[in-house]
Amino acid sequence: MTQAFQEYRASSATVTALLSLESGYKDPPTRLHKPKVEGLRGGSVVLMVALFEHYLKEAVGELLESINDAQPPCDFSKLPLALQMSAVYTGLDSAIRPKYQVLGTTKKDKKARLSGVLDVVEKLNNGKLISDSVANTAGNPNHKQVTEIFKNIGYDSVFSRIKPEFDRIWGMPTASTYVENTLDKIVMSRHVVAHTASVLAISRSDVAHWLLFLDTLVTVFDVSLVTHINAVIIAAQ
Repeated sequence: MTQAFQEYRASSATVTALLSLESGYKDPPTRLHKPKVEGLRGGSVVLMVALFEHYLKEAVGELLESINDAQPPCDFSKLPLALQMSAVYTGLDSAIRPKYQVLGTTKKDKKARLSGVLDVVEKLNNGKLISDSVANTAGNPNHKQVTEIFKNIGYDSVFSRIKPEFDRIWGMPTASTYVENTLDKIVMSRHVVAHTASVLAISRSDVAHWLLFLDTLVTVFDVSLVTHINAVIIAAQ
């Protein structure tokens, strides 16, 4: 179990609290209570996706750091090739590219970024992974982005591989693409809420179902990630 997983479960309780408050109002809500219901329901959707996205970034970063800290040390050349490539190229890319721009001009110029680039080069030269850029969802943690993140650490076909364990914890068999389709629906609904403030098209039961789904998915992902990285460490030592 990762620290990121523990943090996710603690934060997920906040979404549960929001849903509990929202359930105290009529559904559909009265005109008087409509703003409160929209705020609680929409906030729940936005928050649960943010927590899922944050979990992915933190868990992958945490586990890749465990490769850096392993004793005896891991041989970089024995790590999965996909992991070598993603750690090198995303690490260099994040150091070289400006973090953000203001009015079309670079906020952080090349001179200011040089020390960071040199630091990344030194770490890579010493066989260390640059872990904080590998799990990049680009603000869109749908199934394609998640697949790419797992692929970057040498874990291919993640959704087909975790499907049996997901169904076991879920308590029933699901359709072959249920996990991918449901994740995409949740993320798309988050986009709708965030960009249009349209909430009541999302039902109360939808939101409760989605939270349970993400809790289950994170649980399965955490076991898979820990098992995979432990195997990577053993093979590279």
